[in-house]
Amino acid sequence: MADSVWKSTLENFRERLAGRESVPAGVSAAAVAASLGLSLLIKVVKIVSQRRDFQGDPAQIEVLLAAARAESGKLVLCADEDIVAFAEYMSSRGTPAEPAALQRAIQTPLGAARAAAAGLQLCAEAIPLTPASIAPDLGTAALILAGSVRALLLSVESNALRLTDRESRDQIAREVDVLKLLARNHQPW
Repeated sequence: MADSVWKSTLENFRERLAGRESVPAGVSAAAVAASLGLSLLIKVVKIVSQRRDFQGDPAQIEVLLAAARAESGKLVLCADEDIVAFAEYMSSRGTPAEPAALQRAIQTPLGAARAAAAGLQLCAEAIPLTPASIAPDLGTAALILAGSVRALLLSVESNALRLTDRESRDQIAREVDVLKLLARNHQPW
């Protein structure tokens, strides 16, 4: 397996994205971006909880933080897993291992899109807690997550076109439509 995107510098990751190798590419870039969006959400929630005028429920803050960290963790894994999944798919083409490798090449970005979409829902939960002074950061987190969902779904849709089972293809298409709708209608920003 190639080195983890998380063990390199941002500059190195950017250079790898611009390189001639097929991976890392769009899924890894979108998963990294979504993880950064969740980091920004975490920052906002932490700042909110530490304000002198905070009168909310500290338990609600902890639930939001834990959920954001969990979704971010999923995205961290997906950024690296997609590199492996896509390479395995490409090397399996025309072999009996191709269907299973294709499923992984679909499910990895789909899992990342689900995690980013869950992050969008967490941003919506944080709206009533967030004062105007840091609302732009929350909005930025949500917009990064929404863009990441849509970007991740591009790979899901492209890879799903190769499925021979119409029922599986239709099931994935229905979930993609739901996630796209969420990404489009997620917030007031």
